[in-house]
Amino acid sequence: MTPIGGYFGLELSKGCHHYHDTQHILKSGRSSLEHILTCLKPAVVHIPFYTCDSLLEPFLVTNIRYQFYGINEHLEPLHEIELKENEYYLYINYSDLKGDTVKRLSELYRDKLIVDCTQAFFMKGNGISWYFNSSRKFFGVPDGSYLYCPDNKELPKVDEQNENYITDHLLERFNGHVNEGYITFQNNEVLAGLGIARMSKLSEYLLSGINYDAVISIRRSNYDYLHCRLKNINRFKTTTCTYEAPMYYPLLLDKIINRAHFTEKGIYIPTFWRDTQTRGVEGFEFEKEMPDKMLTLPVDHRYTIADMEYISDNIIHLYNNCNDIS
Repeated sequence: MTPIGGYFGLELSKGCHHYHDTQHILKSGRSSLEHILTCLKPAVVHIPFYTCDSLLEPFLVTNIRYQFYGINEHLEPLHEIELKENEYYLYINYSDLKGDTVKRLSELYRDKLIVDCTQAFFMKGNGISWYFNSSRKFFGVPDGSYLYCPDNKELPKVDEQNENYITDHLLERFNGHVNEGYITFQNNEVLAGLGIARMSKLSEYLLSGINYDAVISIRRSNYDYLHCRLKNINRFKTTTCTYEAPMYYPLLLDKIINRAHFTEKGIYIPTFWRDTQTRGVEGFEFEKEMPDKMLTLPVDHRYTIADMEYISDNIIHLYNNCNDIS
């Protein structure tokens, strides 16, 4: 029976908003990938070297082999791979800028393609290939991932909800204490990782209250503004691609950037991915240079055009007034 009396908990009502329409709702991108690997049991999966070590964790726990492949300056595979029996191909939709590449690879590899949409929350499955995303990378929730199967395949439904998470970092950020919540944020990243479990009830309720159309509109507008102001100094080759709602604006300059310049101005720019430099794998020089050369500028729905103006003003000032901004 329901307990009667005692202290009050969070009083949340389930909202009317929803975006994804899949029955496979897990706790994280890693959880979704682990679920896919556990059921498919592939002999080997080809994965891009330009990724974080977190993507490798499901392969380690399921004892599935993987092989790295390289990408070019367009963030596209260097070569097509002829898959052998029971081999699969994984591709990342980087910042939701590679939808056209995903479509091409899906036509090529069909249900042998696994699309990592952890940087492309708003990309839905196409009924042909495997897709999974991550809610935490786009919204203030402790966990969550939506997984899509090909129409001719199925996975067992996961019913046990995740209760192994913490929310202190969300409350700290809500109250304006960004730095104070960072360690808790990192701790929750570990908890939200491996293990096959359904998205928590808390995240389901929080996500149902988000106006997704407004989020998409703001991300597009912010991205377009930055591109308009920075395209002339951006060496990156994929900034004019079509997208649904970008995760960030990728800026590649012809100088090494010291992110401390921006931190001092209250602009926090994440680095993707230092793991490539410490993996101990020969080759992949392009991917290993990216963490130092690439600025991934925030464009999400928390920010306005005025914020984008502030970011771009600071970048242009540094670029024009310093021979070397490292």
